[in-house]
Amino acid sequence: GHVYQLLGATLRGDMVVEPYLITLNADAVPYTGFQHEGLEFIYMLTGALSYRHGNHSYELSAGDSLLFDSGALHGPEALESLPATFLSIIVYNRSA
Repeated sequence: GHVYQLLGATLRGDMVVEPYLITLNADAVPYTGFQHEGLEFIYMLTGALSYRHGNHSYELSAGDSLLFDSGALHGPEALESLPATFLSIIVYNRSA
């Protein structure tokens, strides 16, 4: 139920930028166990969900955005309106 499409990638340099288009379909299940280096920016395109970051939850729907340190556990906690699509842009130092 989780579909990730990598939209591009940096090939050189110290900074890595990974833009994804993520779709959560009707058979998606909540998962709040993502954790990785860097920063992540989420921009909701369609649908609605509750997104967990560390000890906090954020209600997101089309037009909402969230920027956070992706070293804390995070991910969609409650899937309110599916399908939900959002851009997820992850930035981190290549040497990390």
